[in-house]
Amino acid sequence: MKKLKDLFFGTRRRALVSGIACFALVSAGDFLVRNEISIDVFYFLPIFILTWRGGLRLGMATAVASVFVWLLDERVFVPELAAQVNVIIWNAVVRLAFFAVVVVLIDRLRELVYRERAASGLKSLMIHTVSHEFNNALTGLSAGLFLLKETDLSAGEKTRGEIYTAMQAAQRKLSLYVKNILNEARMEEGRFRIERSPILLRDLVAGAAGSLGELLRQKDLTLNTEIPAQPLLVNVDGEAMALVISNLIGNAVKYTGSGGRIDVRIAREPGGTVSFSVEDSGIGIAPENIEKITSGFFRTEEGKAQADGFGLGLRIANDLLALHGGRLRIESEKGKGSRFSFELPEHSPAPAGPAGRP
Repeated sequence: MKKLKDLFFGTRRRALVSGIACFALVSAGDFLVRNEISIDVFYFLPIFILTWRGGLRLGMATAVASVFVWLLDERVFVPELAAQVNVIIWNAVVRLAFFAVVVVLIDRLRELVYRERAASGLKSLMIHTVSHEFNNALTGLSAGLFLLKETDLSAGEKTRGEIYTAMQAAQRKLSLYVKNILNEARMEEGRFRIERSPILLRDLVAGAAGSLGELLRQKDLTLNTEIPAQPLLVNVDGEAMALVISNLIGNAVKYTGSGGRIDVRIAREPGGTVSFSVEDSGIGIAPENIEKITSGFFRTEEGKAQADGFGLGLRIANDLLALHGGRLRIESEKGKGSRFSFELPEHSPAPAGPAGRP
C-alpha cells in the first residue's frame, strides 16, 4: 500500500509520470475492449492524479485527451455510429463537461488541502516563535527583578536605573507582541472595530520613539524626525495607529545595524492628505520578497540573522491601514535600506459656530 501511495503521490515528477502511464493504460484498455465494455469511469484515475499533482491546466488537458480517445474509439470500432453525428457530439460534450467539473472540484479540493497544511505549518511556527520570544522577554524581566532584589541600594541610582530601563524595554516589547497577536486574531474573526477620533501623528511618533529609546542607544542609531510645526490631524483609531507607527519604527530599528540612521517624516501632501514615512539604512529587502513580508509569518534569511521576531508586524500595519482606507507602501533594495510610508486624509476641525450657538 505504501509503495502504491509513493508511486502516485510521492515526488511530483513520479506522480506525473505515473498519471501519464495510467492514462496510456486506460486508453489502451479502451481500444482493446472496444465498445463491449464501457470503461470511461477509469479515466477518472489519471485525471485525478494529473490534476492533483499537475494543477488545473494539466487536469483539463487530460480531460480533453480522454474525450478525444473516446471519440477515436467510437469512430474506429463502431463505424455504424458514424452516421449519428449528433449523438456522438452530444455524448462527447457531456463527457467533457463532466470531466471538466471533476477537474475543477479536484483542483479546489487540492487547494483547500494545501492551504490547510500551510495554515497548520504557520500555526506551529507561530507557537514556536511566540514561545521563544515570550521566554526571552520573561527571562529579561526575571533577571532584572533578581538584580534589583540583590543589588545593594548603596550601588547608586544609576545602576538600578539601567536595570529598570532594561526591564521596561522588555515589558514594552512583550506588550507589542501581545497587541499584534490579539489584533491579528480579531481581524481574522472580523471582530476588530476602529473608533475614530482626531489624533496628532507627531504625538504617536514621540510615543513610539520614546519606547525605543534604550534600544536606539544600545545600537548607536541616529533617529532623525522631520515634523512640521503646524499640527496635522488625522481622524483615526488612536490605539490602532499607535500600533502601526510602533511597528514601522520598531521594524526599522530591528533591521538597521549599529551606527545606522532612521529618518521619520510627517508632511502635508497635495490633495488634503497627511503622509508618514520611516526610512532606514538597514539590510533592505529583495524585490521578490517585498510582497511576501506583508503576508504574515514571513521573514527573509537576512532578517532572521539580524533580529528575532514573528514576521507579523508589517502585516498588522498593512491590515490596520486598510481599515482606515490607507495602504502601506514599501520601497527597498537589498543591502541599501528600506522606506515604509502611507497617507491618510487630513482631519480639518469643524469651524466654530457664531456666538451663542452650539
